[in-house]
Amino acid sequence: MPHRWCNSAQIRREQIESGADLTFNEVFKPLIVSRIQSFSPSNVLEVGAGTGHISYELFKLGFPVTAIEPSLGMYKVAQHVLSSTDVRLFNCTSFELEKDKTYEVAFSHLVAHVVDDLSRFFESVGLHLEKNGHFIFSIPHPCFYNEYKAFFGDEYNYMVPITKNVSFSITKDPENIICGVPYHHRPLSDYFNNLVKSGFAIDGFDETYPEDEIQEKYGARWETPRYCLFTCKKL
Repeated sequence: MPHRWCNSAQIRREQIESGADLTFNEVFKPLIVSRIQSFSPSNVLEVGAGTGHISYELFKLGFPVTAIEPSLGMYKVAQHVLSSTDVRLFNCTSFELEKDKTYEVAFSHLVAHVVDDLSRFFESVGLHLEKNGHFIFSIPHPCFYNEYKAFFGDEYNYMVPITKNVSFSITKDPENIICGVPYHHRPLSDYFNNLVKSGFAIDGFDETYPEDEIQEKYGARWETPRYCLFTCKKL
């Protein structure tokens, strides 16, 4: 999967820094940062840093951050984005990260739905969390995302896990299409049950639905929440 993001890394940076990616800048970044701030952690791990912009925001707020990113293309862009910071950035997965280091908070943005083995992924993050530490992660909302993107046709059944390589663009930059990204649809029960199996308790659940003034910038209202955010505690 990591190589899929290499060719789109610079596009993603430009979309974020130009403000074209409304969802990242005005929905996800403030929500994730707010959830992390609420725990006042002494250290933070980002799993799947992408372009590095959320880690950069946390650095500006004074949090010590370690960020990992398996895609070499994304990693190189994140190196530039984070070059003026002391964020520790590694080109690896959560399975490869140094085992002896633990964190008070870990977070991942739009990662869990592309991993093949959800339980193993959650366990790998848990290995790097202190007891009672928190894991915050976002995914496309399993209940509503197919209505929005129509990735699946007649084969779609909400209760049945299904995987497909998909292509997509963002609302304000429709010309740039990101292709061939794996997408695992799973019902919400799969996420909840795998979290419990991996030693987590659910501490909070957000369904993203922007305020009216933000929705107006898209040119059309959201009919349903498009994404959701889990806040979990390691037991």
